[in-house]
Amino acid sequence: MAPSFPRSARIVQLCPVPDHRDERICVIFPAWAHRVTAPILPRRGLDLFERVVLGLCHAGIREPELIAARINLHVRLCAHIIDQAVHHRLLDPKGELTEEGRRALRTGSVAEETTWSVRYVFQSPEVGGDLWPRTAERLIDAHVTWRAPGRAGLQLGTTGRPDHIEAVIVDMADAEPGAAVPGRPGPEQIIEVARLDRDAREAERVRRFERSQGLTPVAQPGETAGARPGPDGEVPPNLKRIAFIDDPEPVLLVGFTEVGDAGELVAHDPFGVGSSAMFGELLGRWVRGDEALAARVRSATHEKAENAERAYRQADTDARAHVEALLVAEFGTDIRGDEDALDLMTEVDLAVMLGDQPGALERVVHATHRLHEELFRRMARSFPVSADSVETAASTDQLNRSAIETAAHGVGFQKVPRLFDQNLHKAALKFRAAKRELYLQEAGALALVAAHRNAEHPLYRLAAERPDLLSALAELGTLRNRASHGGRDPSAAEDAKWCRDIAALAVPELITPH
Repeated sequence: MAPSFPRSARIVQLCPVPDHRDERICVIFPAWAHRVTAPILPRRGLDLFERVVLGLCHAGIREPELIAARINLHVRLCAHIIDQAVHHRLLDPKGELTEEGRRALRTGSVAEETTWSVRYVFQSPEVGGDLWPRTAERLIDAHVTWRAPGRAGLQLGTTGRPDHIEAVIVDMADAEPGAAVPGRPGPEQIIEVARLDRDAREAERVRRFERSQGLTPVAQPGETAGARPGPDGEVPPNLKRIAFIDDPEPVLLVGFTEVGDAGELVAHDPFGVGSSAMFGELLGRWVRGDEALAARVRSATHEKAENAERAYRQADTDARAHVEALLVAEFGTDIRGDEDALDLMTEVDLAVMLGDQPGALERVVHATHRLHEELFRRMARSFPVSADSVETAASTDQLNRSAIETAAHGVGFQKVPRLFDQNLHKAALKFRAAKRELYLQEAGALALVAAHRNAEHPLYRLAAERPDLLSALAELGTLRNRASHGGRDPSAAEDAKWCRDIAALAVPELITPH
């Protein structure tokens, strides 16, 4: 059931606007704003000397004289640093680190004396009335250009650079005049909200710095998410100083969400601090119960998929054009006249670019196999072997094997793998029937026999360049089986380059008329 809430409440925007205009969804949702005197729980950074002294104390070196000798500072300065650490409860009187001291050593910051200010805390009108883990100094009215039931128009930009958007207002039952307002949260809840707000903003500052410097996050910023007021941690503020100034004010908060790459909703924090798990949970609930919002999400998801598909097609087109230019430079313009050679070699190079990504090696192997299969099929057509001429040789397995090996060694190949042990008579009959194409191993066996004592056959050039070609083609089958049953393989990139060399051997023969 939708919460009861005044639909005429003011619309407030406390967060920045996401950069991606085409992907964002603007959601306006209800909240009760409590104006209170709330604690500000500041933290300051430890200086280098403090961190070194705390580290030595943690290692068991706690006497000022010993510390001074270790770090080459005056003993009185070391004693002063230790005294201040005890005063701030980072060290106990024996010089051992307290829980707050260990956290300060991990995070590089320490809590300072609490100050107070008038701030807003926000409560959801949903059942349970959860508090948002954020505070705000003031309520900033959104620039509303028009308003209708369930919708509102917002101007998010400036006069010179307008940015208009239609927002969905979460469905809610209109409260009757004089309807009951929610109860006030307890002082402990206000303190917890202030602490969570401080920690989140501190973490977001660290994340922004990491992004600006291109750094990879190495730990949870601040590591203060688990901190709780208490004798071993931060000193709890005086609860009696928390006071509510006015009655709760109903407001409609502006929030933004986007559809992620996997189709999930990415919920931006409505208060401008990164992402928000609470907003994400509420969005999931609202989408299930609000058809207008659900329709907007479906539309955005469809648009995201279309944009991704267009971007993929364009990237694929650009990549293929780039690869084609490289292939022309490598093999000459004749490759453009052979559709099979160009398409399959392009597929090889595109897959090689993927490195060790799952599926890349399988694509390279498959395209390489097809290139040589096409080459051997063309050889079978250009240098046909009649079924009658090989009927005797194929009368026994031993004679059949001997005929293929003799031909292969005569051409110049080192070894004939079992892959090419094909019945020559059956292969020739299959080729003559032309009901279906020959497989690589069948066309290869016929090509070897056809090349025997025929110096014009292309296999002589291939054997001269790569005497182990037949063994390499057999190895493709082993690679394909391994690639199809595995994920990311550290050796896949090297294997793909090896396949590429094998594939490149076929191209000159494919584009040269025989």
